[in-house]
Formats: sequence, C-alpha cells, structure tokens
Amino acid sequence: MVRSASALVFQPLSAGSPRLSLDFLSADAATSGFTLFDSHNGLLLLLKETGAGPRFLVCDPVSRRHAHLPSLPAAALSAGEFLGAAILSRAAGSGFEFCAVCLTVHADRPRLWLAGSRDGEGSWLGLPPSRDFRIKWPLSWAENHCVRAAGSIYWHIINDSALALDPNTLQLSYLRAPPMVWDDLGFPNYRIGDTPGDGRLCFAALESQVLRLCARRAGSVDGWVLERKASLTEAFDSVTDLPMDCTWLGDIDPGRTGKVFIRSFGHGHFSYDMDTGKLDRLMTDDGQEYGHPIFAYFM
Repeated sequence: MVRSASALVFQPLSAGSPRLSLDFLSADAATSGFTLFDSHNGLLLLLKETGAGPRFLVCDPVSRRHAHLPSLPAAALSAGEFLGAAILSRAAGSGFEFCAVCLTVHADRPRLWLAGSRDGEGSWLGLPPSRDFRIKWPLSWAENHCVRAAGSIYWHIINDSALALDPNTLQLSYLRAPPMVWDDLGFPNYRIGDTPGDGRLCFAALESQVLRLCARRAGSVDGWVLERKASLTEAFDSVTDLPMDCTWLGDIDPGRTGKVFIRSFGHGHFSYDMDTGKLDRLMTDDGQEYGHPIFAYFM
C-alpha cells in the first residue's frame, strides 16, 4: 500500500511483503516537489504542478529506475485545462518502457495526449480533440486522480456519472451511478471499484452510516444488483473520539481485500472490512496517519 502526504511511503500488506522505498529519488534534485498521482503495473506516476503546467515523473520502485517525461506541448495548455493523467501500459521485458496518458479539456472538448518512454527517452503525441464527446460540467467538479476498475480508468465527478476511459480503444464515455445508489440515496458521495474476488465493476456509497455496494450482474434490473448493505453505526461508536456525521467514503480498496477506506474531518482515516465488520484506524509503521489517496501497488 502507498500513501501520499508529506512523503511517499510503502505500507506492506503483510509481514512477507517486500520492503520498498523511494529513497533512490532523493539523489536526483529534479525529483523534489513531486506527489504520488497513479500506480499501475509496478510503476508509479508522480506529478508536480508548475506555472507552466504539470510535470510528470515515472518510477519503478523495484528496479529503482525513473524517468522524467518531457513538458506537455504548448497546445495542450495554451487553450486547454489539465484534468488528469494515468499510466496506460508497460512493455514486457527488462527494459524501462511504458505509455502514459494526459487528459486536457478545450472548451467542452476533451483531448488525450499520449507519452511513450523507453529507457528515459520520451515524447508526447496529441490525439485530435473529441468531435462527438462533450464535457458537460465544470472541471472543478472532477477529481484529478483516477481509479481503475474492471479494466477501465475512471474519474469521479460530483454528479450522477463518472468519466470513463477505455485504455485499449482510448474512447471516453460516461458511466452513470446505479439508481439504487444515486436516486434512492439522494445524490450521495459514491466510489467506483472492483468487487473482491471476481473483480466486477461496482459502486459503493456511505450515507447515514449505512454502507451499500452495488455490482454489475447480467440479467438484473439496470444491470446492477445490491451485493452488500451494512450499518456502520456500531463500528463508528467504537471509536470514542469520532463525532457523528463527520465521515465519508474515501475509496474501495483497489487491492480487492473486501475493505473500503473511510475518511473523516480531523479524526484520521479508517478501513472497514465488509466481511468481518471490523473498523481499523489506518496508521503506518512510523506511527503517522495514511494520506490520501491510497493506492495499491502490485509488482
């Protein structure tokens, strides 16, 4: 597990997990000021906001290699705004070769920029702005960090739909929250993820201290079924210093552990195990609290 707060820290999932570190980046002064932005296929994407637009750094904690991506082309930001970025793919073999994507919005048209990098040498390729897909909401409503679920990349938006990117076709679309989440709960905060075990696409929402998880199922009404429903009132009451109505759902654990992450105003971060009903305060080995967002790291 990885947290991003004052530092980038790996939190081993078990005692047998390898101990990884990003201390090798400190030898390169140009890596200062970067924060964790994405994790995929054993690579980490780090971002640094500058007056000239976002700068990107990709590193491999296992081989301890890293590469700075070139600055985005001027056309990406001269008439557009940055929305998000992600690692798309990684080449097989021992080389350090990968592809990343950056998403910008020009008026109401999204545009994708692809970065290919091999052994430290990279370049950007801009795809034409979308002709038939429109961004219908203020960009401030979208989260810059993406989540991955059921083979696609998603950006949460503060409305009834999430923005989806198919990493194979590079097609954008909207995915609407299931009615049993969005309509029945009165426009709640929801999160997208994978179901434990079989990795089906799912939505989760925490409203009035009740956790609901809806998953894809063929043949069901609207293609969704309510898989889990649990009251967390008793679990929250076990945290003596946790006031009522100060918690919200942070994420579904991308490690498919059956846990969700819960955030609070000034009272730390928690994990809730949907199988056992256990609520745990999240702390790192050094005694510090987890940051946000929390990423799964797979070697």
